[in-house]
Amino acid sequence: MIEVDWAEHYRKNHAKTQFKSEKESKNFWDTFSKNYAKNVLNKKNGWVENNIEYLKNEFKIDKNTSILEIGPGPGTYTIPIAKEVNEITVVEQSTGMIDILKNRMKEEEIDNINIINKRWDDFKLDADINPDIVFSSYSLGVDDMESALKKMNNYAEKYCCILTFGTRQAWRAIYNKIGESILEHDPKRKEYGMTYILIYNILYQLGIYADVKISEKPFLQTFENLDEAAEHYLDRFRARGDIKLNNEQYSKIKEILSNELTKTEDSWKFEKNSKEAMMWWKKEQNI
Repeated sequence: MIEVDWAEHYRKNHAKTQFKSEKESKNFWDTFSKNYAKNVLNKKNGWVENNIEYLKNEFKIDKNTSILEIGPGPGTYTIPIAKEVNEITVVEQSTGMIDILKNRMKEEEIDNINIINKRWDDFKLDADINPDIVFSSYSLGVDDMESALKKMNNYAEKYCCILTFGTRQAWRAIYNKIGESILEHDPKRKEYGMTYILIYNILYQLGIYADVKISEKPFLQTFENLDEAAEHYLDRFRARGDIKLNNEQYSKIKEILSNELTKTEDSWKFEKNSKEAMMWWKKEQNI
């Protein structure tokens, strides 16, 4: 039986499929940050709170705990976790996300979050930072997954935890339909659609046997109108420099969205259940 080298599989098939360069990735998240924060932070379904409560119990998190977080975005987990721990250091490449996080820190009078403006790929731990836990929530869009996971493990004193997609992204079908309507078919163009399985397989081949918890997760996006929805979905294509739209194409995109989204009295909504994977392991040794 031929054993697949999953780390090499990632490098060949997933690295740089979401964004073609570091600059492209940063530009996208800087542009997309406000839209992303609006949809993520306005969700009041208790999902984040339930996950944090689970992590507190599993990892014995308290006021003596220090955490290193990869790609905190607008602080979806960072802000509530900061209230439970001694210190949290975050590594974030997007200045747009950092601005939102800083504003939230000021509003909630939080001063125990240290922000480092870097990609995880480029980050090196200072000697004075010794995190008990290294944590990532939907943020491992890295060039080399094997190296990223090794770094997580080696930097942690006690535990590592990753939240990621348990199934194909809820919104992926909409992106695909829009892409098919405005882009010429390119057989070399790869879809970014990685789930937890690939990360788990790489961990396994590194000798790390992670626990996995799969949960149903509600997904909701809300837009004032179809134009706002169209701009939201087009941002990802624009970041990659893929599109120049004419009026007919733009109308086609709005038609696609009118079929995929649900019209309410004062908005358009996309609502769908998906699955989230939580993977975690106890640090045994450096690898």
